[in-house]
Amino acid sequence: MRKNSIKNTRINMEVQRELSEIIRREIKDPRIHPMTTVVRTEVTPDLKYCKAFISVLGDDEAAGNTLAGLKSGVGYIRRELARRVNLRNTPEITFILDQSIAYGVNMSHLIDEVTKDLKYVIASERREAFMSILDTKLAGVKTVLILGHVHPDGDCIGSCLGLYNYLKEVYPHLELTLCLEEPPQKFSYLQNFDQIRTEFVCGKVLDLCICLDCSSEDRLGEGGELLAMAKDSLCIDHHVTNTGYAGENVVEPDASSTSEVLYGLFEESRITREIAECLYTGIIHDTGVFKYSCTSPKTMRIAAKLMETGIEFNRIIDESFYRKTYVQNQILGRALLESITFLDGACVFSVVRLKDMKFYGVTSKDLDGIVEQLRLTDGVECAIFLYETEAQRYKVSLRSKQKLDVAKIAAFFGGGGHVRAAGCTMSGSIYDVVNNLSLHIEKQLKEWEKNACTTE
Repeated sequence: MRKNSIKNTRINMEVQRELSEIIRREIKDPRIHPMTTVVRTEVTPDLKYCKAFISVLGDDEAAGNTLAGLKSGVGYIRRELARRVNLRNTPEITFILDQSIAYGVNMSHLIDEVTKDLKYVIASERREAFMSILDTKLAGVKTVLILGHVHPDGDCIGSCLGLYNYLKEVYPHLELTLCLEEPPQKFSYLQNFDQIRTEFVCGKVLDLCICLDCSSEDRLGEGGELLAMAKDSLCIDHHVTNTGYAGENVVEPDASSTSEVLYGLFEESRITREIAECLYTGIIHDTGVFKYSCTSPKTMRIAAKLMETGIEFNRIIDESFYRKTYVQNQILGRALLESITFLDGACVFSVVRLKDMKFYGVTSKDLDGIVEQLRLTDGVECAIFLYETEAQRYKVSLRSKQKLDVAKIAAFFGGGGHVRAAGCTMSGSIYDVVNNLSLHIEKQLKEWEKNACTTE
């Protein structure tokens, strides 16, 4: 499905991001056009060479000058890349002009000229574009499989059921199957919750597989085998670390949640109260009831639209987000009691071992909210919560407040997520795991403090 491995794709994404930052913020050569974009990068598997494709929104002279400026500064750019990205080799960089964006802009201007006298106005080009993607993918399709990530959370379950209910409403001819790992019963108020299949078996030809809230193929778990069987695939997601593994990918890293992305895909007039409950559930869980930094004015406007359908928003928040059982409160208390701060109080971590989970009779589903409570500790910038999945193997949850990009840290260890909330799986002793994480945390904290001093 992809030529590059997941690891190499992740390296390309990170190198592209850092090169963009270096060119925009560090290089002062007047020859480099201010509208220069790193479109993509191709790093060889041995990390010796890197092709960096750039686009310049200017004339041929501006493009030539930009290439000359970048080539003369390539030594500094390479050293800066080595400082920012932890790779065993720092590749030799070759800058190559990519005309695709400039061509697209010119075509856009031509289309504007041709259509300027039309007597209608498109209310939302973006919504129409996304709707056309959904319509195009469903054209001629009969069987659709919906998948989400392993250990499904509120946004995963809300978006999957939101899409399931919307397709049943708008495309009644479709044969729909929704497969997820065992979902928490606290979400049972959502329409068609009982239609979720926890056995990843499908005895029919799949025309289309739609993956929701899942940044990479390996995060689908057993669902990855079903994805491989489908004739076509579509991924709808909001994770910045998304690897683009599906046939077509709709990824909005600036969205608060996949449920927010879905809202833009749906025809607003066809969103019933039951569909709105699903999307609202997903949004509140990924925004921490609208308090995380991923919450935007757009998020709040969408939430207001969903509330207008008559959903019991207060019940949804209390029952799915805040409500805890007695044993869930016990294990939360245990995790807080045994938490430890380090890096002069800037970080806090706690761990729940298999023996603890067995003692309290809890599963991983009962551990929601622990890392967030740790994050709220006064003076803490980063919170780490580990729970043991097997001997010396831990699921790691990372949260930050302002200074750290925990998605970058998680990605280094094969995970992913968002700037302020991410996760991964790591092996070793507890101290090995925390020490390995602390190296990256401390590095970012020092860089933040250095940049803060420079700007003062």
